[in-house]
Amino acid sequence: MPHLHTRTLTLAVAAILAPGIVAAQEANPQDAPQPSANRSATQLDAVTVTAQRREESLQKTPVTITALSAEELELQQVMRIDDLKFSVPNVVIEPNTVTSSGAKIYLRGVGTDDSLFTTDPAVAIYIDDVYIPRQTGAMFDLYDVERIEVLRGPQGTLYGRNATGGAIRYITKKPNGESTGEISGQIGNLGRADLRVSLSERLGEWVDFSAAALTRNRDGISRDVTNDRDVNDQEVYAARMGFGFPVGELTRATVNIDHVKERSGPVYATSVIRDPVTTPSGAVRPVNDPDRNYYTLETDLVPGKNDLDQSGIAITLETDLGTVFWRNILHYRSLDNLLYADVDGTAQRRFHLLQDQSQSQRGFETQLISQGTGPFTWTGGLFAFFESNDQPTRQDNFVTGPTNYVGQDTKAFAGYLQGSYQFDSGFGLTVGGRYSHEQKRFTINSVLPNGTPNYAVMRKESWAKPDWKIVLDYDFTDSVMGYASAATGFKSGGFNGRAASVAQLTSVDEESVLSYELGLKSQLLDDRVRLNVNYYRNDYSDLQLTAFNDVGALVLSNATDTLIQGFEGELQAILTDNWQMHASVGTIDGEYRGFSDANRPAFEGKNLKQAPKVQWTIGTTNTMPLAGGNLVFSAQAHHSDKYELQQDNSPLVYTKPYTLVDARLSWEPADAKWMVAAWTKNATDVEYMTGGFDIPGLGMAAAYMNVPRTYGIDFGYRLW
Repeated sequence: MPHLHTRTLTLAVAAILAPGIVAAQEANPQDAPQPSANRSATQLDAVTVTAQRREESLQKTPVTITALSAEELELQQVMRIDDLKFSVPNVVIEPNTVTSSGAKIYLRGVGTDDSLFTTDPAVAIYIDDVYIPRQTGAMFDLYDVERIEVLRGPQGTLYGRNATGGAIRYITKKPNGESTGEISGQIGNLGRADLRVSLSERLGEWVDFSAAALTRNRDGISRDVTNDRDVNDQEVYAARMGFGFPVGELTRATVNIDHVKERSGPVYATSVIRDPVTTPSGAVRPVNDPDRNYYTLETDLVPGKNDLDQSGIAITLETDLGTVFWRNILHYRSLDNLLYADVDGTAQRRFHLLQDQSQSQRGFETQLISQGTGPFTWTGGLFAFFESNDQPTRQDNFVTGPTNYVGQDTKAFAGYLQGSYQFDSGFGLTVGGRYSHEQKRFTINSVLPNGTPNYAVMRKESWAKPDWKIVLDYDFTDSVMGYASAATGFKSGGFNGRAASVAQLTSVDEESVLSYELGLKSQLLDDRVRLNVNYYRNDYSDLQLTAFNDVGALVLSNATDTLIQGFEGELQAILTDNWQMHASVGTIDGEYRGFSDANRPAFEGKNLKQAPKVQWTIGTTNTMPLAGGNLVFSAQAHHSDKYELQQDNSPLVYTKPYTLVDARLSWEPADAKWMVAAWTKNATDVEYMTGGFDIPGLGMAAAYMNVPRTYGIDFGYRLW
């Protein structure tokens, strides 16, 4: 319905831009800041990124990147990883089903929606230079953050492991010896109560110290009518601290330690059949949502479990050798997650899930980065990663199922080298390569409810692949750069850790991609407008997909060949000295191709899941001088077309088109240590499904819902 999309966009644009128009027309020129040589007053700030392991200008880096500073994250109310959908084109980020700590991330239609550790994600997450391999625990709060960088498209050379869809880099604030202290909080409806504290100081003469902590709490958003209680709440505690100090004359060491504790309840699903549904076989599936309310549900599971604890330590040594900068990163992380959840959304035990994951990882990476002002620059490195996972898991369909003791040990190694040469003619050429080798040792010991052994399997397999990248860029002017690239990406194969029998113990081949991209980056109108656009085409071979079959067994498969292509655009503009806007748009056109006759029913004519054809965002920030301070209004609207949640394109469980509107109004007195703001998220109280299951054989169709309208007050105080 194009007319509906147009009307929605028109209303959103009018609502967001109206305050800025009024302010521009009514503000007293004497009250407005006068133009000066200060770049930030009349020009967009220059943006520096480290996506290619070195500090570079965003506009001179021939890679498709969205970079968000800490200030932009605050104004756009990006508080958690899933809020990035407001700021990044062609991304779907939602909590994974059942668990509130899991991050389901799809970039350009590629990702993973099963959080079990035997299914690797396709979008890599990094905290600084430490790789986060699991969806469980990846729904990070964005606090004590310097910036976020989102690299769209396969990152096979410099990042490599499981980055066939892209990479998200969470770059934290470093201990730098500054003496600062801040406290901020947030209260709102649904019992919202958050608190954040951060400080930085120099200890003695040479040790820099920083620390930050948060607590995030919210009541349940859904009503369990069976047991008369609210469910789907949040209770999260997190802390991070860092130390920085010199080691000799050339080296600086940084030690970062972090911990997250979550005691939110499991996420309960809600049934979604509002009218009798006739199946292809002629059977009738009865109504299981009689009150037609997606925020009420039934369950026979009390209380359920969703306890998460994860910790990490990373040591970074950076040595300036003159012409070469040498960086070494050593890390260790561990995670424990006890989960017992009702998946079916009914008061019967149709589908309950128990799993108790214990994960640990350690890794080392060494990077050599050229320095100097010559036309040739290069980056090289070695990467080693080791991970162990153990988990008893049980799937109860009507009766207590067998307990599968699942384990997987992973070893991954890679070496990479990338070089760039800038010619006097304005052309630049980048060539890179990476060789990856990965080995997985997989075990299942299955035990029946009476303690009798069911089956036991051990499998060990290795995968190895070279990846490459070629980029040609050209400076049309000092402010306009174009680039064309071809690159590959690789994701290793794996095993179906949810198999209930030997027959279901399938494995998948490696996933690979060949990507082509054309892009243009421009800084226009005396640096008042930044416009970046690109076209991408990704040809995937053996795209890995997961889906539950009609009787609730997970099927892990390769989709043979898949073509995904589209356009993306990002705009930032200073409209007046006090008024800025940003906008983005992304399109996804995906198609399964080349499938075998055996796979034809599963893929022919099906839409890719988690791949909306069009997404757009438009936002504004308006600063109005008032009574010796600034009244800052910021708002954004985000629209997504319909997209599928299941591989079989269920007509009952899918995400309908939606438009979300967020807004924030803050008061910041001049020369004061405090601020206060009123805010709302999902201001128009839109509801949509973030995930779900349609399993006819279990008599269930259940969905997980987004958070309804929230609102409240922010406050902040600078301690010193």
